[in-house]
Amino acid sequence: MKVAICDDELSCCGTLESYLLKISKKYINLAVDIDVYQSGEEMLRMVEEEEVKPQILFLDMEMAGMNGIETARKLRNKDRSMLIIYVTSYDKYTMDSFEVSPFRYLLKPVDYEKIEQVFSAAIDEILNNHASLFFKRNNEQIQVNCDKIISIVSEKGRMLRVITREAQQGNLFYAKIKDVEKQLNPFVFIKVNQGTIINLNYVYIISSEEIHLTTGEVIPISRGRKKAVKEVYSLFVKRKVGICP
Repeated sequence: MKVAICDDELSCCGTLESYLLKISKKYINLAVDIDVYQSGEEMLRMVEEEEVKPQILFLDMEMAGMNGIETARKLRNKDRSMLIIYVTSYDKYTMDSFEVSPFRYLLKPVDYEKIEQVFSAAIDEILNNHASLFFKRNNEQIQVNCDKIISIVSEKGRMLRVITREAQQGNLFYAKIKDVEKQLNPFVFIKVNQGTIINLNYVYIISSEEIHLTTGEVIPISRGRKKAVKEVYSLFVKRKVGICP
């Protein structure tokens, strides 16, 4: 996931970057790449020259030279989907700041807990907008709703068996499991062994050795994945019951 910080205060950039890196480490399978810019002009130049397209942007509103509002306007002309999070020293916002449909506002000095709430919400927003997987089968393009996927199992010949609520015997598609894993919500899907990804919404019982799904299927957890599965499932439960952002 591509994240950018644009702020002319070095101390604020450093604090925000360290918070975001710390938060991102909590989430297995979520790789976060952070770029830091010290002016709106620098960021726009990089976007134009190198086609850098951050999915989430933390943008200071009060910068020298081109301010955050003008920077946001120019970025919006190039990318309508970027989530812009304004970072400001003022608790009152001008009407101009709403033109670019900002995702959230953060008040300086930045607070870790608030950053975690906002960053997690932004990640969820992005992942929820990619809630389908697309597979090729012969000359067909098949779209599968991720909510309906129970598990994905790797089979011989680079084939994947995608088991859904409607097709519990599974449908076969040509794809690599590692490529599919990158497209899935890391808060909901977890690779439990070398060839199996499961949707945590369909877990009935989980132990240190195996997972029982609501379909009755029992899936072994490989030794090397036990810690990751435990951590992701614990976070999944916390998010479900509302005790984690």
